[in-house]
Amino acid sequence: MLTQRCQKQWLAAILVAIGVAGCSTFEPPMEPRSPTESETRAETVPEPPPIESKEALEVDPDRMRVAILFTAAVQSYQNIADEIAARGAIHDYAIFSLANGKMTGSDAEALRKFNPDQLVAIGLAAAKAGQQLDALPMVFCQVFNYQEHALLSARSKGVKLLPPFDLQLQAWQEISPHIQTIGVVAGPDQQELIREIQQAADSQGIELLTKRVYSDKELLNAFKRLTPQIQAFWLLPDNRLLSPSVLREIFPYAQKHDVQIAVFSQQLLDFGADISFTSQAANVADTVLKVLGSSGQSDSVRGPEMNPLSSLTVRLSERLETRSAKQAAARHTAN
Repeated sequence: MLTQRCQKQWLAAILVAIGVAGCSTFEPPMEPRSPTESETRAETVPEPPPIESKEALEVDPDRMRVAILFTAAVQSYQNIADEIAARGAIHDYAIFSLANGKMTGSDAEALRKFNPDQLVAIGLAAAKAGQQLDALPMVFCQVFNYQEHALLSARSKGVKLLPPFDLQLQAWQEISPHIQTIGVVAGPDQQELIREIQQAADSQGIELLTKRVYSDKELLNAFKRLTPQIQAFWLLPDNRLLSPSVLREIFPYAQKHDVQIAVFSQQLLDFGADISFTSQAANVADTVLKVLGSSGQSDSVRGPEMNPLSSLTVRLSERLETRSAKQAAARHTAN
């Protein structure tokens, strides 16, 4: 039985992981942090100014001007914004941190003064704010359900939220070579994502069992039906399907039936997940800059609709790390 304090910590961590306020986007942590630390950070972060120190920037007319929008107080978004500005020395940048994910009048005025050629939007709230500036080409990142919000167009392209599934699967098999069948439950409008996962599984000789659902309860029921047939399960970051109550039930059920669960957030390892695959701020920044560079000062954004990442961070739960170490030792002894 969880104590009241533990229940509050659980709820705080889950809400951070699956996205508070109903956003169809998530904050995959780039650096380790405990639930209590994240809770404290959320309480103590001061309200940011509408634009950062770049406001007094002397703009070079021969350089592309890029405005970077992100939701204030989301540290992983700030990390990506800083990486983009630090790495993209060929452009001029202004970084806007949007309080509560909204663009205020002062934000809009500062943006008008900066007169950007392109936008980078980090997170769903920033991408939706960028949509309102439809005369500006936009590259967005850290958004999962981009189809639901019609973010793709000739003027708007994205960077994928999740690391490549073939890299995830390679790392997973190195740690747990016994895995032969993996389950995935996806929400509506995720056919392209399922195709990508299927291609990764086929390339590794893994059987993939998939189901489509429309609610958190349907997710839970589908997971339980899949459990007897699988050794592992990919949990996708779709807040239309995830809820604290369902996750609280999924993790112990998976442990009871010896099914490993891979997640999109390191924080979920503390609550029963086995392995996390998360993006890296530097790799997200590099991919955004690649899209910016290929588009130049065009009125549109060139290249694929959604641009893939090329690296990932892998972290294990203490339970899986201990099991993997024992299995490796046993193999070494057998040899």
